Amino acid sequence: MEKVDKRIIKTKNKLTNSLLELIAIKEIKNITVIELCQKAQINRTTFYKYYKDIDDFVAKIEMQLINELKESIQDIKRNYLISYINKIIESIQSQKNIYEKLISDNGDKLFLKKILFLVHDQSINEWQRILKKANANDLENIYRFIVDGSIGIIENWTRNDFQENPTNITNFINKLCMSGLSSFI
Repeated sequence: MEKVDKRIIKTKNKLTNSLLELIAIKEIKNITVIELCQKAQINRTTFYKYYKDIDDFVAKIEMQLINELKESIQDIKRNYLISYINKIIESIQSQKNIYEKLISDNGDKLFLKKILFLVHDQSINEWQRILKKANANDLENIYRFIVDGSIGIIENWTRNDFQENPTNITNFINKLCMSGLSSFI
């Protein structure tokens, strides 16, 4: 495994923390490299050594989180969407500082959708097996409906400072999903 210089890690952490502080007060699209570097007390040349622009920086942060999620969902035995949602909610809870900012109104509006679509194919395949009355279009519509509803619930949970227990959020989403899916069995 390649050894990473601790200075690089420290620099990237400073940039990430500064980005999160800026997202708390303004939209990502309005954050400039100059502003970010000033906040992080990092030279712009250093920033450009690792990233093309703010969008590239945010994309790399998101990709790291997505890769961590992919790794954590690999051990799920059955392809139940609720199992995946539970892992996602646990991940959000464990790194709430970064997720809270990235899925906020100032963050990346599509990030949570990207996360929930990680398990699209597995969920559709599982549903084809058990939802005998649903055709391919129905399954796609069901998935999109569940994802959009889950996004709303998760966003509300983060806006309320994660007050609700993650298990309760997962169970609530599951209850809604199961009552809707039961009509297709």
